[in-house]
Amino acid sequence: MGKPTGFMEFERLDKKEIEPKERIKNFNDFHIPFDIETQMQQASRCMNCGIPFCQSAMAINNRKVGCPLSNLIPETNDLIYLGLFEEAYKRLEKTAPFPEFTGNVCPALCEACCTCSIKGNAVGVKANELFLIEESFKNGWIKPNTNIKRNGKKAAVIGSGPSGLSCAKRLNYAGFDVTVYEKNDRIGGLLMYGIPNMKIEKHIIDRRVNLLKEEGIKFVTNTKIGTDVPMDEILESYDEVVFACGTSKARPLVCNGSDSKGVVYAVDFLKETTKNLLDKKDFTYNLKDKKVIILGGGDTANDCCGTAARGGASSIIEIEITDEPPKENTVPWPNYPNKKKTDYGVSEANYLMGRDIRIYNTTIDEVVSEKGIIKGVYIKKVKFEKGKFVDIPNTREYLDCDYLIICMGFLGTSEEDATSYNMTMNRNRFNLNNFRYNEKISVCGDMKNGQSLVVVAIKDGLDCANEIIRKYK
Repeated sequence: MGKPTGFMEFERLDKKEIEPKERIKNFNDFHIPFDIETQMQQASRCMNCGIPFCQSAMAINNRKVGCPLSNLIPETNDLIYLGLFEEAYKRLEKTAPFPEFTGNVCPALCEACCTCSIKGNAVGVKANELFLIEESFKNGWIKPNTNIKRNGKKAAVIGSGPSGLSCAKRLNYAGFDVTVYEKNDRIGGLLMYGIPNMKIEKHIIDRRVNLLKEEGIKFVTNTKIGTDVPMDEILESYDEVVFACGTSKARPLVCNGSDSKGVVYAVDFLKETTKNLLDKKDFTYNLKDKKVIILGGGDTANDCCGTAARGGASSIIEIEITDEPPKENTVPWPNYPNKKKTDYGVSEANYLMGRDIRIYNTTIDEVVSEKGIIKGVYIKKVKFEKGKFVDIPNTREYLDCDYLIICMGFLGTSEEDATSYNMTMNRNRFNLNNFRYNEKISVCGDMKNGQSLVVVAIKDGLDCANEIIRKYK
């Protein structure tokens, strides 16, 4: 290794950010990249530890730790430190099909189990990865692979999110003629319309899609399988069909008034906002001077907070049903930390409101409307007992509200979608043999596993493709 003492000589640095006051004026990325010397120093912090849990992709006590893609992290870090950036990229691309996606949106499971983090701060793996992929694009080291020997087989991939794109790329490299179908007007699925522009700018996705096109993958947009194209026609036209449609059935809000105008699900709110932004149109959901309540406390809720801040909301409140997380981590290394964090969107809303916008142990009890339009909500305190949430008496409280954004996760594929695919489910899941639904149809990503991380979806798409490829060997 190039500098075995780097972790003792250099402190971990996080990228500087444009201050909330300025960055909420637009939807652009607000991170300021390191200069090359600093980036090399950060890479030198990798310890060359005996067992690199960061790349382990293993389970400890039924909890997954490390990079699901098994990226060769210590080797890549060392090459960055040595200034061998092209060689570092070649090492990274062996396992990571889209480092520009994970480098922007991954929560960095690798960093959680970095040996440096036992008594200090983890190596900035995510920043190193993003630096490397951008440096590679800038210097022209990433070129389309056009020397692919075709095997005479055709594959359809339904859905162009992270799992669909990774599956399509692997199948294409194996010689399949691949066509990707997307129901929306742009390719990218969750990456395009489920994650705001400030978290991953959409030209990054377009850049990768254009590369995949040059490599021979065909993309068809504005096409919903089972509706615009009959399922029978797809089955007749292709040797293999892969469904990678994500999770389409949002967990519903069940209370009086939940169907009022102004009650919006996050998937619709984020999609329409990004689409309006890209199409240069007025926002469908105009939050200017509106009172916004966001129900949920995960990454999607955080994205909605950041979007509401940029939309000019006069009030933003985030309601979380769970306990307030502890300030200090309560789970042992190498598990992902369990502690309170304040991500970008919440910090922006906190800045605007002058306080922490989060309310814990709370949920919506009733939506109050007038002529079908939301005017406010009643909230109530709850606690978790014997495996379920129970009400705390005499805690009902009224809050004014113009928009209630629901960020409560997803249950799986909708029954309507499954029926249009001529497929059956059991409790929102398909009965699969590994990835196989039958001899021609496979399912991967969130559609198979339920909602998860982008990096997990990418890995699942690769594994699905590998299973199909083995069938033809």
